[in-house]
Amino acid sequence: MRNLMWVFASVIVIGICAAASPARAAVVRACNVENPPANCEKMWAVIAHVMLPKQPIPLGTPPPRCGSKFDSINWGMIVADSFKVEADPGKLENLAMDVSDAFKNKAVPQITRHIRGDAGTFIESNFSVRTPKAWSTNRSPEADDLAWCAPVIATVPVNATVRGFRFRAWDEELGEMGCAAGQECSIGHSRFLCGPSQTQNDEITVYTAIFQNWSTGGPREGRLIIFFEMPPGNVPQQHL
Repeated sequence: MRNLMWVFASVIVIGICAAASPARAAVVRACNVENPPANCEKMWAVIAHVMLPKQPIPLGTPPPRCGSKFDSINWGMIVADSFKVEADPGKLENLAMDVSDAFKNKAVPQITRHIRGDAGTFIESNFSVRTPKAWSTNRSPEADDLAWCAPVIATVPVNATVRGFRFRAWDEELGEMGCAAGQECSIGHSRFLCGPSQTQNDEITVYTAIFQNWSTGGPREGRLIIFFEMPPGNVPQQHL
């Protein structure tokens, strides 16, 4: 019986550690992130991520683009408005969520039903539907200038104080490496177009960063990590 209890306890501990892994959990204590920031014991981290397919053909030398339909979408405003319309303000106040992953897993249908048009199409297809001109049978197999693109979206509690951001890119073979906004990631053939943009109303704060992948070697995951402090006595909530 004692051995059985020990095994049970070990399973619980392993489960807790797995849940706390930054690669798996959307919200963790900041000290659990690799190379945590100073004063991490006062902070939380929300980790948002999105996976994009590999590029079927190499791109040319011009910087890759996302395309006019994608570029015209104000992701922050769309997400903030959709949450405000649907969710209880009391639940939004402390919400820290990996919105991109929630979209991928169809975990917030009450939110996505308010997102239509081109934005709704991109979400429904997991950002994997488009027809670049170079894929046409009427063209020679030249390199296209369109990369796969997706917004990495996270919410942060409206009364939280944001202390910093990190961009990361992950590949199954190369692992995880850092990125600087506007520059090609260390992993190569991917980047975040710019620093995260903030959209805020009186009930929710949304951060959005656009991730691009043009690697022909395999799919790439873009990760946005946001470090923040909660008001005294408050803790972040991950679910509506």
